Amino acid sequence: MGPQDDQIERLRAGEAAACELFVREHAVGLYGWLYRLTGRREEAEDLAQEALAAFWQSIRRKRPPVAAGVWLFSIARNLWREHCRRENGRPQPQRDVLETVPAAGPSASEAVEHEEMVRALEAAVAELAIEFREVFSLRAWHGLEYAEIAAIQGVSPNLVRWRFFRARKQLRARLSRWFSTCEKSHDQSKR
Repeated sequence: MGPQDDQIERLRAGEAAACELFVREHAVGLYGWLYRLTGRREEAEDLAQEALAAFWQSIRRKRPPVAAGVWLFSIARNLWREHCRRENGRPQPQRDVLETVPAAGPSASEAVEHEEMVRALEAAVAELAIEFREVFSLRAWHGLEYAEIAAIQGVSPNLVRWRFFRARKQLRARLSRWFSTCEKSHDQSKR
């Protein structure tokens, strides 16, 4: 029995410490991913709560076919897609004010530029086709492996790799202004 199996058995048994640790490890990341998919805080919060509740119900009924965290994201993805079908027939983000990462630059102008770049990245990710947005978010911001993402999406790891490659290529094209600025700064720092 490996560590994943042990964790699942502890969760299935309702062991308080294991359940609390699982929620601490996954709740924030799950919310962040759902926020990037929906673009709305309230929807992301509701879907994250629904996913956690469905996870606890399902894990008591049957043993997940994948790691517990991957199972949770799979449940959340299915709930989100169902929510989109009910709302408007297809998954499309409804953008609110974008959350930004606090700038960490030494000067005010660098801080503003960093904030603008974060907003541009968030907006560019929100414009990706849903399959690319899901893969990019899970891989880049949540650190999931290709095989884990494949299990969540129900596709092959090779398709996930291709989608991630395409997402990065599209983001690079949409953010070319920022990449050229970064390359210029990098070249000047070498001098």
